[in-house]
Amino acid sequence: MTLYLSAILMILIAVAEAVNLRIQGRITFLTAAHGLIVIGYCLPPFILHFVPGTPFEDGIWGHRLYILDLATRLNLADSAFITGWLLITGGYAVMLVGYVLGRRFFLRPFPGDRLSPAILIGGALVMGLAAAAALAVYASQFHLLRHFVDYGMYIRGGRYEVKWGYLQVLAQLAFPAFLMATGAALQVKPPLRTYLVILVLFLWSVAALRTFHSAGRFELGSFLMIPLLAWIFTLKSRRTALIGTGIAALLILFVAMAPHSFFRTGYTLGVMATMFETLGGDLLETILFILSEYAYPYFVAAHTVTATPEPIATRYFIDLPLGFLHMLPSFSGVDDWPPMILSLHIQLLPWIPVDLVSFGYYSLGTIGVLITFAAFGVALALFDSWLTCASGWLGQALRAAWLFYLPFRLFYADPYVSAQVGFGLISATIFLAIAQWWTTKREKAGA
Repeated sequence: MTLYLSAILMILIAVAEAVNLRIQGRITFLTAAHGLIVIGYCLPPFILHFVPGTPFEDGIWGHRLYILDLATRLNLADSAFITGWLLITGGYAVMLVGYVLGRRFFLRPFPGDRLSPAILIGGALVMGLAAAAALAVYASQFHLLRHFVDYGMYIRGGRYEVKWGYLQVLAQLAFPAFLMATGAALQVKPPLRTYLVILVLFLWSVAALRTFHSAGRFELGSFLMIPLLAWIFTLKSRRTALIGTGIAALLILFVAMAPHSFFRTGYTLGVMATMFETLGGDLLETILFILSEYAYPYFVAAHTVTATPEPIATRYFIDLPLGFLHMLPSFSGVDDWPPMILSLHIQLLPWIPVDLVSFGYYSLGTIGVLITFAAFGVALALFDSWLTCASGWLGQALRAAWLFYLPFRLFYADPYVSAQVGFGLISATIFLAIAQWWTTKREKAGA
């Protein structure tokens, strides 16, 4: 039954995307959401049906595919998957409605090439220095730089305790500061450009250290891909853009296939050599491995309907304010807020994120899913209106950054995690939105 439902949903997505591309003529936030829905919800039933019992079952690293182990461990009834699929299909329908309605609210495209270089330089300096200072203080608790890089994976897994964890979150400001400094450098002339290039390299180094310490494939992928995508989006030559897109696709495959041991520097070179060899010789197995790694939303959605209202009672969207309130104890040292849905969820499914379907269902049942997806559709539309046609490299870099952040809330919908991983991007976006308002106001006054 789920195979038929998956096929129907993929057909609906293909039709909707064909109409979307015909109207807008470019990759949009809706396009990215469509791709993730296919990966996270539509393809897993086919993998479960066709892969077991074949040579592909053991994946590229000699271990049974993650999706197959997860299915065995959960052992959910067919009714749970069917109910989950009805929620997904209904959520997608209202997401499209929300997107269509959201497109009626026109936002002036972000003028990345018209913002004052002085404003960008000022923002980059303040954010960059704050990020560098935060990372320096945070890293001071490690004996050597090598330990700082090595222990990131263990901290991420909760196997190593650290102090001042909020400083690593603050250090996220380095990457958007790097983007702003680059945007300013592209507008000015020597000798100021020379000084800005030095600033750009410094900010990139700070952002790189924080990214590798975070020990996550998503963080590493976005760090590498955002500047590249910004360049591709600004290209006028279709042939060059096609070559750049091919390079980007290979880079995405390379990062997505990385095992967790990739982030332990003692093994990095050897693992990279093996990854290059695997990517070149076993492309199909590599793609299947990646699809399996990101298939968990399908199971999370089905599991959620069995966990509500017991043992997890309806939340009534309390997690939205809690997501930001739970960031405050990191600064104050006090933690007496009610538990987040994430902390309750991982007691049932350790280390598996809360997807968007589950967030809505935990919040208010079926109605919660519909509300959540409708709001998500509106958000996709507003960002399409503001950033898809943004001008200049900085505008397209901001677009690429949000393409990595917003659609992926389908997979990582917990408000606390979303607030943490998006702190730098959200803070910089608020600054740039204010800069856009100020620039528009000055242009109107001078007209």
